[in-house]
Amino acid sequence: MTKKILYQGQLGDPSGYAVAGRGYLKCLSDYIDTLEEEIDLKLLSISADQASSLTEDEAKFLNQFTFSTQEEYDEWIRGGNYHYAFHHPPTYAVKIPSTRPASARSITTTCLTVWETDSIPNAWGDILEHLDVDKVIVPCDWNKQAFDTFFESRSEDKPVEVVPHLINESFIEKDNVESVPGIIQEDEFTVLTVGQWTDRKALQNVVKAFCMEFKENPDATLIVKTYGNIQDARPEYQEHQKNIMVTECAKIKNAMLSNSLTQPPQCKLHFLYGLFPKAQMNYLYQNSDLFALLSRAEGFGLPIAEALANETPVLVHSSGGHVGFTDQKNNFIVDCYKVPSYCTIFPFVYTCDSNWFETDFHSARAQFRNAYDAWKDGTLTEKGTKARDYMFDVTADSVKLGKQIYDMIVREV
Repeated sequence: MTKKILYQGQLGDPSGYAVAGRGYLKCLSDYIDTLEEEIDLKLLSISADQASSLTEDEAKFLNQFTFSTQEEYDEWIRGGNYHYAFHHPPTYAVKIPSTRPASARSITTTCLTVWETDSIPNAWGDILEHLDVDKVIVPCDWNKQAFDTFFESRSEDKPVEVVPHLINESFIEKDNVESVPGIIQEDEFTVLTVGQWTDRKALQNVVKAFCMEFKENPDATLIVKTYGNIQDARPEYQEHQKNIMVTECAKIKNAMLSNSLTQPPQCKLHFLYGLFPKAQMNYLYQNSDLFALLSRAEGFGLPIAEALANETPVLVHSSGGHVGFTDQKNNFIVDCYKVPSYCTIFPFVYTCDSNWFETDFHSARAQFRNAYDAWKDGTLTEKGTKARDYMFDVTADSVKLGKQIYDMIVREV
């Protein structure tokens, strides 16, 4: 008898969930191709943003699993003989009209999701129960521990499986490169940080630690690649957000007086705002000497993985979702400590009764200096290659990851 799987996720927009979702679907498809039994894999693609980040090949890949008409979908789910998996935060999944009808008819329902603190919101448990979720897939051990503890507190027995996101050379399109002129100089130690300008990503922590440590180094350069709220696309609003961020970076840098207390810091800072195409991001990742991200929490850490895939070593916290694929020997690991989580830019998301991580700036400065010394003595490039190989052992095998996803989705509990 043919097994039927319905996979729902954000797949066409530029969000992190969409990037991860396309990778999960690729893994699932690659593994199914190795099986002799017939598997009917279908897709419900949901977009959380009107912008599309799909290449022609990606669109073609998704189309082969997509229902051609609403009538075809209605007929396909009518019998209920399928396994259903959705890749969303539960609070988003429950708002999608197709989610509840699909979960109500399915043999089993699996939630693939990610979270950024050490405890799961109570509302998530209620929603998972409402949607008849039997199983959960997360990308890191940190998330699994949080979910296991949460389900135990509710006397619920739901299996939780860790499946890292798919990151390999074909995923990042390493040969797809477009220069960003006037930014990177060969004779300068260049550090790149990437992320949305939010409390969680905490790009300010990178700026602070970098400027503290390299205030006397004119050969040290930091590139801050960021963006703000993209839901409001008005040019004047985007310019307003950009100006606030530039001003904050300038204040941080100018506060780091040199040892003489009479001159500004000697290090350089470049500010890049907006969403850049993959080719330009590849250029920045490949030509920077170090990638730094001191975010307060990562469920996985896609920019960290992208940097490593481009053989650029990373400077990151010692805790969070990225730990499972980040080689501590060949990267630069910064001490951190738990603090209550909250977010002023996106309120009503995190609770102060949960925790994420704050930077130990003494440790961050020391690790920045270690990376600079490795750049000076010529060993930093070798570290990047070894760090990439370490990560690929965890993230690059689509068939292996696909088997984990498949086995979890079709597992009856």
